[in-house]
Amino acid sequence: MDDNPGPAQRAIALVDGEHYPEVTRDALRYLAESRGVRLVALVFLGGTEKLAKLDSSTFGDLPVYSGAGQVADLRRAIDENPADTVYDLSDEPVVGYHERFRLACEALARGVSYAGADFTFEAPRLPYLCDKPSIGVWGSGKRVGKTAVAGFAARYLQAKGSRPCVCTMGRGGPPHPELLHSPEDVTDEYLRGRADAGRHAASDHFEDAMMGTVPAIGCRRCGGGLAGAPFYSNVAEGAELACEQDAGLVLFEGSGAAIPPVGVDSVMLVASAAQPLEYLLGYMGPYRLLLSDLLVVTMCEEFQVSSEKLRRLVDGALSINPEVKVVKTVFRPRPLGDLNGRKVFIASTAPPLGLDTQAEHLEKEFGALVIGKSPHLADRAALARDLEGAGDVEVFATELKAAGVDTVSRLAAESGRQLVYLENVPVELDGVLEEEIDILENKAQERYLSR
Repeated sequence: MDDNPGPAQRAIALVDGEHYPEVTRDALRYLAESRGVRLVALVFLGGTEKLAKLDSSTFGDLPVYSGAGQVADLRRAIDENPADTVYDLSDEPVVGYHERFRLACEALARGVSYAGADFTFEAPRLPYLCDKPSIGVWGSGKRVGKTAVAGFAARYLQAKGSRPCVCTMGRGGPPHPELLHSPEDVTDEYLRGRADAGRHAASDHFEDAMMGTVPAIGCRRCGGGLAGAPFYSNVAEGAELACEQDAGLVLFEGSGAAIPPVGVDSVMLVASAAQPLEYLLGYMGPYRLLLSDLLVVTMCEEFQVSSEKLRRLVDGALSINPEVKVVKTVFRPRPLGDLNGRKVFIASTAPPLGLDTQAEHLEKEFGALVIGKSPHLADRAALARDLEGAGDVEVFATELKAAGVDTVSRLAAESGRQLVYLENVPVELDGVLEEEIDILENKAQERYLSR
């Protein structure tokens, strides 16, 4: 075959022995003619027992990969034959839904699109837009604690002198990237003033600036694809702004399961043990895992996840990416103000049992006298009903969420009571998170230099 692909796209085809060889050969010819591609390799997914022989001559002298397992064969084919698209010409019973998603994840993680008869998964474009070492902090979904972990990482990196800057994106982000250059300016009064002016006051960059005490840039996004690509975002502008800062490292924080559309040098993936397993191990979860260096599993509380489910989650993640490091954590609140001896009302997004744990921690470690609490920080109507019974509360303690600003903080100001924000701090059950962040930073520095 011609070694010069010219303008034609390079393609790897997935085939199987359930189809007669002459049918497969016709399909390969049709693929090349109808799509204008240049076939560079075949991956034989199964059914070899139906063929008298299987070698390169069976399908027109193309290199054929088979025998090591579907994923391993595809991985080797891509590594040895650079391609733009993998075309799946197989079918049941050789590949079903689960197998197809796993193969698609393998292709996309290597920057190769994956297509079949009636579907196409385009490999997300992740160009390097910032000329600084960078770490991606991605989530496997919403409410997994990604921003809390990102804030913790930022504060730790700042304390050790790495000078990080955080670039976030959110569904309520600003129309143009917004720089919070002085974290000390992000106060309760500042946030409430934004809310009173009808502006969003709880985007992730506010939380990162306040909790991480680092410069933070807020961007917006709309939509999110199966592989995490946002339908629309202004993160490219945010990356340029981040690059202009006097920072030694940039953290690009995702939004829900959406991934910032920018290249990064290392990746921390945050997943909740309380999520369904398929969010991480099925669908496009393996795509995120394959690109990750560190997996932080949050919410590993006994009341939220069984030891068996947690074992399956970790074992499953390591079976997909044996190189990923895993740290298991729970969250514990750290107040950004004095609660000692004060009558406190807590507003949180935690479930009732988690809220009880938060209250006990604040009482034991910070001397709070918790006399009221609400798990309805994400439900303003229910939160308002809970706040009606606040009684002789002296301090409202809340997570930095939208209702924390426009409802809890506003009530505190109107009633002359104090407002204290709570940082959710990851506490390790297994592994040492700070050590893994050090490794993540070192990888980012090394890969940045070798770009």
